[in-house]
Amino acid sequence: MTLLSYAYAGIGNVLKVKNLLGHCSQHLDKGETHQGPIVLGIAMVAMAKELGVKMEIRLEHLLQYGEQNIRQAVPLALGLLCI
Repeated sequence: MTLLSYAYAGIGNVLKVKNLLGHCSQHLDKGETHQGPIVLGIAMVAMAKELGVKMEIRLEHLLQYGEQNIRQAVPLALGLLCI
């Protein structure tokens, strides 16, 4: 999933962002950590268009409801969006 999220970097596909957010909403089994890189992938996909950047800056629902590995990746994703 990580490689797939990075493959779509810079295209601005809203459906891909929605799909990746769906993967972030799933609860993980013990030992799985693929959701952190998916958050970075969301930021990289949304970087292409200004509207996507404005939408993805509001990642506070991931900070509020996400698991620990998601919450750790959100500040880095916000940094990528603000470059």
